[in-house]
Amino acid sequence: MGDEWLVEVGRELRRLRTAAGLSGSGLARLVGVPQPTVSRVEMGRRVSDPVVVLRLFEVLGVGAAEAERLESLVQEAYAQTAPRRLDAGVLFRPGAGVELVRGARRVRVWESAVMPRLLRTDGYAAAAGLGAVAEWRSVLHEPGREVVVVLAEGVLRTWPGSGECMEEQFARVAEVAGLPHVRLGVVPDVQLRGVGLGHVALHGFTLVDEAAVTVETFTREIGLTDEREVRAYAEVFTQVERAAVFGESARGLVEQAAADVRRTLKAIH
Repeated sequence: MGDEWLVEVGRELRRLRTAAGLSGSGLARLVGVPQPTVSRVEMGRRVSDPVVVLRLFEVLGVGAAEAERLESLVQEAYAQTAPRRLDAGVLFRPGAGVELVRGARRVRVWESAVMPRLLRTDGYAAAAGLGAVAEWRSVLHEPGREVVVVLAEGVLRTWPGSGECMEEQFARVAEVAGLPHVRLGVVPDVQLRGVGLGHVALHGFTLVDEAAVTVETFTREIGLTDEREVRAYAEVFTQVERAAVFGESARGLVEQAAADVRRTLKAIH
């Protein structure tokens, strides 16, 4: 629809210029712009500033009512066709992620490498050099929200630092798995390889309803709100959720991983 507005602007300019007996170059000289600028406008293309277009109309001596109509037309055309900013649909503000989650009815989390923020203990976060997690933990216990957390099995078998934090961390995972509004799933390593998800779920993320997705990077948290991006992440989550086991099967994998990590750390230390 925006391109149609630009075409209409060009049609109006050509009509008025012709009625005034001016050539494109003649109008350009009156306004003090290059001749190609007039041609671009008349062909229904954008120029750098809508003010230039308004000046083209102004020198053609239209009446007050007509000038008002044309100004409205130009402003609407340029608003409708404004180039999309490269950071459109991206949130960089610190704390935006937890705010989004607090306002959500449904939260879905996938992690392939580290414990997600909703599950981390302070000891795990400190050992991994990650930020504070108290706010995220409190969100998990707020009523009226469905939470689905899916972990790659490798998350359970990877520990930060000396690994001393893992006993408490596994207890935290077991606690969360027992909450009535939380579904905890684990994608077994063999299943992750078998369904070819390694090239799809490249990193962890948190889906907030169908409105946004947050991604934790090394240096910041990024929130994505573009509808197409959110839909793409939702499709990835559907894949990993389908590959995961839940309930007793998931708890069994957690308990087995805890025992294996405990045994390995004992042998090391």
